[in-house]
Amino acid sequence: MFALVGKPWQWVRSWALWSLPGHVLTYVLIVDILAAATTGAMIPVLPVTRADGVAAIILGACAIAHIELSRGIERARKLTSGVGPFVDSLTLWDFAAVLVLPPAAASGLIVLTHTIAWLRVWRGRRPLYRWVFSDATVLLATQAAALVLLAGPGPNPGVPAGLGGLAVILVAAVLRWFVNYALVVGAILISSPGMRAGQVIGEFGEQIIEAGALGLGLGAAGLLNYNAWLLVGIVIGLLALHRGVLLAQFRTSSRTDEKTGLHSADWWHQIAERALDRARIDNTTLAVLMIDLDLFKNINDTHGHPAGDKVLRAVAQAIASEVRHDDATGRWGGEEFVVLLPGVDGRELGAIAERIRRRVHVLVVPITTDQGPKTVTDLTVSLGGALWPSLGLDTIDDVVLAADSNLYAAKGAGRDRVQLPQDLIPTETDEHPDQKRRQPDQS
Repeated sequence: MFALVGKPWQWVRSWALWSLPGHVLTYVLIVDILAAATTGAMIPVLPVTRADGVAAIILGACAIAHIELSRGIERARKLTSGVGPFVDSLTLWDFAAVLVLPPAAASGLIVLTHTIAWLRVWRGRRPLYRWVFSDATVLLATQAAALVLLAGPGPNPGVPAGLGGLAVILVAAVLRWFVNYALVVGAILISSPGMRAGQVIGEFGEQIIEAGALGLGLGAAGLLNYNAWLLVGIVIGLLALHRGVLLAQFRTSSRTDEKTGLHSADWWHQIAERALDRARIDNTTLAVLMIDLDLFKNINDTHGHPAGDKVLRAVAQAIASEVRHDDATGRWGGEEFVVLLPGVDGRELGAIAERIRRRVHVLVVPITTDQGPKTVTDLTVSLGGALWPSLGLDTIDDVVLAADSNLYAAKGAGRDRVQLPQDLIPTETDEHPDQKRRQPDQS
């Protein structure tokens, strides 16, 4: 019996939450407990009718469809976001719910949709306690907005009418935004003492997206009462805006390498700096892989530069196909590539590097030469990895330099292998002798 009790307790004790500094843990737990208490207190305020249940199902279906169709977009947005509060696209459906549903139904819908978002989008990419805390801030903000709406004119639940009703909605929206924003900013500043408030508040301009989501939420609430089928237009329009506006920030030509289609070195570096800032705040890991195409000069000399460019593109596609959609892959220069891998450990880093090495080795690249069509085969790459946090690695440049040193150790030890730091989980390539001194590049 004691063994049965002990196992769940050990599982609870293994949570990453308990590794937080004491003052950060206290803040997180207070917010979580307050969210649970206020949500519970609001449940009996208004009864949930059958019509409310139907409305909740419709909004929930739209939110889930939105989650499924925008998973890749949300991960990409997160990767390139700053250190300030991340604008969650579920805000639209959360605000629509608080406008048209009783507090109990609205809170239940928020918990359900945010849990689905965690499972489908963020699981394995963000610590669970961070997601629970984010949901807690949303619930507290929702209860604050619900109190304003309950005190205003018109039916409750329901969208208040007239100028007076519009004023009440505006106050509720502003209060909802402020409560959520202030709680998240507070968590960032408390968990990162070295970070200045200006670094977080400096991202304030991104909150215009939140204002747009709140406005769309009001429109969704109105459409739900008028003709629920029209909500399909909201979902389609939101996805189009995501793709056309939100992702435009990193899909411009100046941020893309022309030969390979990967991120340019400068843009990759900006993404990596932001990702490291996020990793510090989220208390997660971040890895970098440096990859060099072995003896690439021989390909150019034998078949010409157009053939070499085609080989570079094929290798770039092979690398990108072996990492996650939201990992950042870039061309570092020449025949060197770089991959940013948030949230992986040493074993995962080694496994990913080995997959890339094997994938490149089986490539068959058709090329055109003066002698006619040919193929390039038996390509190999050398890979060096580094993991943050590690002793002596403070900046993204430190991590890149460590990965680069391991890359050259792999090349010096014979090429076509992976070299990781000694303190990481060993891979099969660690059997090769380590090269203590950086050798000149002969590729």
